[in-house]
Amino acid sequence: MNDVSKSIVQQPDGWNELWKRGIHPWDKSTPSPALVEVIEQKPIKDQIPQTGNVLVPGCGRGVDVFYLSNEHRKAYGLDISPIAVQQCKDIRAEKHIPESQAEFFEGDFFKFDIPAGGFQLVYDYTFFCAIQPEQRPDWGRRMGELIPKGGVLITLMYPLGDHTDGPPFAVSIEGYHALLDPNFECLLVDDCTSFDVRQGKEKIGVWRRK
Repeated sequence: MNDVSKSIVQQPDGWNELWKRGIHPWDKSTPSPALVEVIEQKPIKDQIPQTGNVLVPGCGRGVDVFYLSNEHRKAYGLDISPIAVQQCKDIRAEKHIPESQAEFFEGDFFKFDIPAGGFQLVYDYTFFCAIQPEQRPDWGRRMGELIPKGGVLITLMYPLGDHTDGPPFAVSIEGYHALLDPNFECLLVDDCTSFDVRQGKEKIGVWRRK
């Protein structure tokens, strides 16, 4: 994000204000190529749960939610912005996708009520790098609460680097391991196909709840 967007984020209701102004450069019109690769192509795809609840925090317009939802998996899109959530619901109606497959709600990732059985699959991309770095230990603990034993977390690690400003705040593979290793087994960390502007700045990770 540019300096203007970063200053807006620091304001009360900043993320919603960005959506109100139509400023959301992180939000793409198609599912992330790395996610499609893991779900459809990489050998690891057999480890991805085919049934149960799915969560995409910081879902934006819900493109990844729609991609992951089907008659066997109910995908939930969570966003802090009511404007983003309403746009997701409008798109769902336009696509004639039933709420039983894709549900969207406004809420706080760290506090919302977890549905019965938790989430068998969680996909985190632009959420982790958007929260304040001091919140990351809480993110790791929350993932352990959301995902039951045997469930899977997919992390698209972006942006790899060491810059100190943000969002997006820099991430590292070592940082993910420090947060997730207590509760998760790492199944994969690998290079991945990316959007052109993010090529070389991200890796894909797949983790299974112990």
